[in-house]
Amino acid sequence: MQLFASLLVLLSVFQLAVAAPEKYPAAELVVRQATTAATTPTTTCFEYSTIANMSVIGTNSSYRSAFLQKSPVGTIINARMLNAAMLKLPALTANAALNTQCGNLTTVATTEAANNFTAGIVAQFTTAGLPVGIKNGLEVIISVLASCVIMSGVWIFSS
Repeated sequence: MQLFASLLVLLSVFQLAVAAPEKYPAAELVVRQATTAATTPTTTCFEYSTIANMSVIGTNSSYRSAFLQKSPVGTIINARMLNAAMLKLPALTANAALNTQCGNLTTVATTEAANNFTAGIVAQFTTAGLPVGIKNGLEVIISVLASCVIMSGVWIFSS
């Protein structure tokens, strides 16, 4: 009991020392890396092409799922990359000078992504080994009916 009381007193003194901000000011956070419109260099055609390709992959659910399944990096990091590209693309397509210099790379990315997906390619990955579709035949009907019968039987005979 005495040990508990002395520990409680010690912790209360520590709490008072921590709770006094005027005596011990906290470290001031300073922004060291900030990206603003004035400090960012102009976007090159290669960057525009990459952002357009990743945005097209990110907006199409078939391309996105194939990309996320085949990429060895991880789904959270890839999803963040695709989402960031989708957010950057509208500003690039609205930039008239960039579209004059590079051409409309968004339409090129859209058509080429469709051509590549038809050939079994998404970004740098092939779609070989991915699930092709969802079965919806007699086996689905039988399994749904069996599940309903089993659950109904449990519900009916449980009382």
